[in-house]
Amino acid sequence: MKILGCDTSTSTAHLFLGEYKEDRLIWYETTSVVWNNTHSEQLLDRLLRMCDDHSIQLSELDLLCASSGPGSFTGLRIALSTMKGLSLGLNKPLVSVPTLELFQGIARHIGGACLAVIDAKKQRFYTALFVDGIKIGRRGDLALDEIASLIASYPSVTLLGSDGNLLAKRLKNPNVTVLEASFQNLGVELADRARKHYLEKGADPLDQGPTYIRKSDAELALKG
Repeated sequence: MKILGCDTSTSTAHLFLGEYKEDRLIWYETTSVVWNNTHSEQLLDRLLRMCDDHSIQLSELDLLCASSGPGSFTGLRIALSTMKGLSLGLNKPLVSVPTLELFQGIARHIGGACLAVIDAKKQRFYTALFVDGIKIGRRGDLALDEIASLIASYPSVTLLGSDGNLLAKRLKNPNVTVLEASFQNLGVELADRARKHYLEKGADPLDQGPTYIRKSDAELALKG
């Protein structure tokens, strides 16, 4: 199974191209790059170049995947619209995977309480709490005091994600540590989870969109 995938839920884009045979990833290329809010200009070209570098025609792909959020409103739309366009044009299945679960997946060796986080701006963070790999409660859009309350009962908490350091500095909690992991593996985690979901449950419905925990500024402005 040949898989092409991307995550643009944050300022860092993660791209993946690889092939599985009999449940084993036999080769892959993954890259992480900061595009300074130019995802829309660079994403499709980079994905096509990855395929060209490995002499893979788009028609040879078996599965497309992308992160579903939460994260940047614009970034999520760029990734999913790009992949949906390819999916419809090539008649290939598409699977989207929640972003915060990806952060937990590449840190699955960490036990205890782990909080996956993405900077949601406005002094808030998108969060998902995991204890020994099991998600506790729902994903949230929380202020600092709400996060402090959420983790108060745990003797130690590991922050996951590229914005973990930012949250740690703001919390100033001695019981909080940050996993300094390489997020080069996020592309592999995305492909692994997408492949498993597709084999067990099939592709996303055509009308499935990004995961938004809160409304965008544009939507709020319209209501105002």
